Amino acid sequence: MKKLLLLLGILYSISTQAQVRLQGNVIASDTKEEIIGANLYLVELRRGTLSQSAGKFSFEEVKKGSYMLQISHIGYKTFTQKISIKSDSTFQIALTPSAVSLEEVIVSGSASKTVVKESPIPIAALSKTQWLQSGSTNLVDAISKLPGMSQITTGATLSKPIIRGLGFNRVITMHDGVRQEDNQWGEEHSLHIDEYSIDRYEIIRGAGSLMYGSDGIGGVMSVISILPAENTPLAGNILYNYQSNQGFHGVSGTLVHNQNGLLWQARFSMKDGQNYQNKYDGRVWGSNFNELNFSGIVGVQKKWGYSRLYFSKFGQNINIIDGQRDSQGHFVKSVLENGEETLVTVSSQELEGRAINPSNSQALSNYKWTSSSLFQLGASSLSFVFSYTQNHRREYGNIFRPSEPDLYFFLQNYYYDIRLHLPERNQWETSIGSNGLWQNMNNKGNETLYPNFNLADKGIFVFSKKKWNNWIVSGGLRYDYRQLNISQLYVDANGKFQTSPQGAVEERFSGLSNSYSNITGSLGVVYKLNSNLSLRTNTARGFRAPSVPELSSNGEHAGTYRYEIGHVNQKSEVSLQTDIGFTWENRQWYLDVSWFRNQIQHYTYSERVQAPNGKDSIINQVPVFRYVQGNALLQGLEATVNFTPVPWLSFNQSYSMVKGINQQAINDSSKYLPFMPPARWISQVKWSKKTWGKYVENVYFLAELEHHQTQNQVLLAYNTETITPAYTLVNLGTGMTWRNKDKKTIASLYINVNNLFDLAYQNHQSRLKYLDTNPTTQRRGVYNMGRNVSIKLVVPIH
Repeated sequence: MKKLLLLLGILYSISTQAQVRLQGNVIASDTKEEIIGANLYLVELRRGTLSQSAGKFSFEEVKKGSYMLQISHIGYKTFTQKISIKSDSTFQIALTPSAVSLEEVIVSGSASKTVVKESPIPIAALSKTQWLQSGSTNLVDAISKLPGMSQITTGATLSKPIIRGLGFNRVITMHDGVRQEDNQWGEEHSLHIDEYSIDRYEIIRGAGSLMYGSDGIGGVMSVISILPAENTPLAGNILYNYQSNQGFHGVSGTLVHNQNGLLWQARFSMKDGQNYQNKYDGRVWGSNFNELNFSGIVGVQKKWGYSRLYFSKFGQNINIIDGQRDSQGHFVKSVLENGEETLVTVSSQELEGRAINPSNSQALSNYKWTSSSLFQLGASSLSFVFSYTQNHRREYGNIFRPSEPDLYFFLQNYYYDIRLHLPERNQWETSIGSNGLWQNMNNKGNETLYPNFNLADKGIFVFSKKKWNNWIVSGGLRYDYRQLNISQLYVDANGKFQTSPQGAVEERFSGLSNSYSNITGSLGVVYKLNSNLSLRTNTARGFRAPSVPELSSNGEHAGTYRYEIGHVNQKSEVSLQTDIGFTWENRQWYLDVSWFRNQIQHYTYSERVQAPNGKDSIINQVPVFRYVQGNALLQGLEATVNFTPVPWLSFNQSYSMVKGINQQAINDSSKYLPFMPPARWISQVKWSKKTWGKYVENVYFLAELEHHQTQNQVLLAYNTETITPAYTLVNLGTGMTWRNKDKKTIASLYINVNNLFDLAYQNHQSRLKYLDTNPTTQRRGVYNMGRNVSIKLVVPIH
């Protein structure tokens, strides 16, 4: 006991060593005028504040040492610099005007800290301001235009992130340092995160991130919530979002307080949207939804570090789009007439309505409690994250029992993450840590898609970075172990699957207890050839154990409108990815190019099952899909060019492509992997003005051309996919901020028009593309959203 008390005393003494004050002001480099509202962030301490009147800022009780300081503000290039603080220090920082941010930002997801241009792993980021300037319809849609990113969609509301052609369990989503686990294996399973609460997205492309687990062979999407700035009395803001296509209304309000080391934040958000529409389908029946979310943070931030408690409740109700039509091409729905199920035409009033169909919808809810702490131990730091999540997924599809879910997945997650960031020595930065996950899933619905299961993940890792002269070398190793126990699956006299042996006539799945383990690693180099040009390369080995649905599915999935069959002998996927790229920049030009090659053994995908007569296999009037495996090769290119001839004008061009090959294919029809995004070009011109008169600031106008090439590299075998024609969208945007005579923000307005010319098109990664053919027009499936005007108004509460 005495030794324990002595150790605690030493740690306390180290953590409360001499504190200093960091202060200064932020100005514009061209006019020397003060900048109010700039965001300042000390990365290692994870502390942020805003510049106030006269551009002044301050951080109280900062421990002596070296820290990376990041400063950003709309209309200016992001500032990053390492500063050394040995006593009370005052800085004057000048921001360079820029019409577009080139994202020279710190990314916390790849290691303890990383500047994008110093990372051998391709990284992209999206800020709150960039999100506000977009016309996105959901949180994944917001980042789908970043290089290497795309999305698999089920209408305008449900999206899954795709990184370099890989998604689902191959992409790890982190939410405030916690793995987001909400049955992400499903194509129609959205991420249960409040879009309005997000301050920043960070995207790591490829398997180079060792920090969060084994499954991220495609990459990592890290979502970071807004935190109240230091020295903030009671304040907040109200955001209102209107979107014309769905008659969509969204509202989010937040109150925050952060003074004297004590902070709290409370947020309320809601969304409500009608059925979306396009030129060919009119209103799309079954695409309306509503959402209601709550979240809060309480915490303390003192000399020793910080400790925060997070709570969030996500709730969403979504109708299911099945695409069924009558002989006239009108959408139909199931109703009961004289105790019999029959199809009737959906009325125009119903198409314009907002009601949730109790017999063809999803009810989703997610509850999360998280404890996050950081302790400063001299020049080292130790962080802890512990989280518990309940995820409820109810899918309704029975007209005879509309209030009872056919499928009800009750998923519980316990997550931990412990990291020790060692002090920098001779330009070496090293982090070691461990994280893991325990899951328990129980079926509570009337039907069963796959059995109950328990899963336990444990992993340890070490990551280091070394700088010398013009070289930056970084890499690490990780070991993961997974124990998976899947229960038995039974069938009753009516052929329905169930998890209980009671009333069963046959055992269909005997259960499975198996373990999976592997070592993964990453090694990369950045070489700064000169002040303008940097070369980089990285090689990473990834690993993904098979998911429960891939092993044991054997039932109709109401949300996807198909029957799914797994295979108990699925093997773990193992990937080897190589990245080569360069960045060149000067005051006016920015060019970034990345090429990658990703070889995956035992790649798992689903394909349609054909009956002996060569036609599609059908069970219960829905098509049958099965999970199969084969070696795969994915190769691609991502490029971004930005030209800023003057500070108020910028031209941006990006290009992304990926090609996925099934190396086990026996003929050309099965040569390509499914759901690969087509090559895409995005051209944008943006004009901005910092001030417009006395009270208007940050004015901008942008025009964008978004071209998706024809996707003819598709999985034609078994009628799994079809070729998707090329299409081009034109998008516009504008916005501004009003301030009063004291330069306090009154309101900010953002207006976007997506698909200006109301083009009718189908994205290759839209699941609705493969629904039934319209008997009148002979067009198959349902088309994407038509013209959509988005208006966002943000009003601060001072």
